[in-house]
Amino acid sequence: MKLGFGLVLVALAAVGSAQGPQRCSSNRVRRNAASLSSQEWASIANVLNQMNNDGWMSRFGASHDRLFSRVHGNTCFFPFHRRYVLEFENIARTYDPSFVVPYWDATESFRNPAGDSVLSATALGTNGEGNDHCLTTGIQANMQVTYPDQHCVRRNFDQGNSIGSWYAPEIISSYVQSDTSLATFRENIEYSIHGAVHLGLGGEMDTGYAAQDFSFMVHHANLDRLWWDWQNGHNEFFMYDGTGSNGPASLSDAIPEDSSVPFNGATVESVMVLGYGNVCYTYDSSPAPPQSYPSGNSGGSNNANSNANNNNNNANGNSNNANNGNGNNSNSNATPQNQQQGGSGSRNNGFVLSASPNAANRLLETEGIQNSLGRDIINRLFPGLGGRSSSLKRRDDDARPSNCGDPLPFPPRLTDEWVKMHKYDPERVESAHKHACEIVETLNNSTYVSPY
Repeated sequence: MKLGFGLVLVALAAVGSAQGPQRCSSNRVRRNAASLSSQEWASIANVLNQMNNDGWMSRFGASHDRLFSRVHGNTCFFPFHRRYVLEFENIARTYDPSFVVPYWDATESFRNPAGDSVLSATALGTNGEGNDHCLTTGIQANMQVTYPDQHCVRRNFDQGNSIGSWYAPEIISSYVQSDTSLATFRENIEYSIHGAVHLGLGGEMDTGYAAQDFSFMVHHANLDRLWWDWQNGHNEFFMYDGTGSNGPASLSDAIPEDSSVPFNGATVESVMVLGYGNVCYTYDSSPAPPQSYPSGNSGGSNNANSNANNNNNNANGNSNNANNGNGNNSNSNATPQNQQQGGSGSRNNGFVLSASPNAANRLLETEGIQNSLGRDIINRLFPGLGGRSSSLKRRDDDARPSNCGDPLPFPPRLTDEWVKMHKYDPERVESAHKHACEIVETLNNSTYVSPY
């Protein structure tokens, strides 16, 4: 009898282990950068200055540069940057326990990026000045970094004192809805808004050591938000297909790391689900973490180590005390907009699949697409929505509203230098750009009126 009871305990322990890492006791909430007050930006500036004085800004720049070829152009792009921004946030919280990296939805200002409030003198700062394009405004004004040599953090808009138009939210919404594999979603994101923002800001952001500009962190936090929305929308928390940093992608792969910012052997699987293990954060406009750890793996990495879940304890980097989400963070108890839809049930869980964090614009976008495009087009470009018309409704230019509804601009191409720097396949980059242009052309030829 005692032996049987012992076996039961062992069996229960094994089941518990198989269920994955523990759910975080609380999650800090990453907020839209556009909602931050000048005082909150000032608090971020204070932390960044302290980190820079201790060499952290240059360490992050150096580590990203040294790992560059391993974490771009393959599926590891998403898990690496999720872990990378998390480590930055964890270290920042050792200086201020309330620190949380905000996310910057750059698509909402796609028509005039330089006019975005996030690029103001009280936030991320404006354009650089002088021959060296030194950033003299914002939270990193006149900040000196040391990698690869000592210099002022630089910014150099791609069109002089302005920035060319970026990718419209509707394009990214189509990716979130229609891409059924992470490998495809990664390509579409990396070749579009990811590169557009880096190139538009220029300066530090146009280099391998871009992480020395804090705009890198808020930009990649937004890309991470889009990945989390994609994961929830398709109920694919463990899809990790295509090519990883060292060959075929596997959830048991160690995330590439550099000695200047070590991850202590964290695996890809350890960062796949927000709200579990050491990944104790979520987003204010996204689904909350699932109530229980999702079971199984649904991606192309069936050879993932079955014990990888137990390696989550290795993901705590250099900041054990800041990593559990229990710091004195004023945002830690905030409620994500769609918390009730964060479970791992049917496809999209009722979550409105859109790139925008703005609930009102998201609804207008959804209804506009439903009412303007035919079912066949919606099923191909926006399958997360239901079409209300059997055919596309073509726009009458004479009836265009005067107060809004200007045609969506066609998205910019990545520069040849950027493509070579990342060792992208030029043909795949061009194919992705043509697909984005097709989305824009389809919307512009319909009665759709963009709310952005």
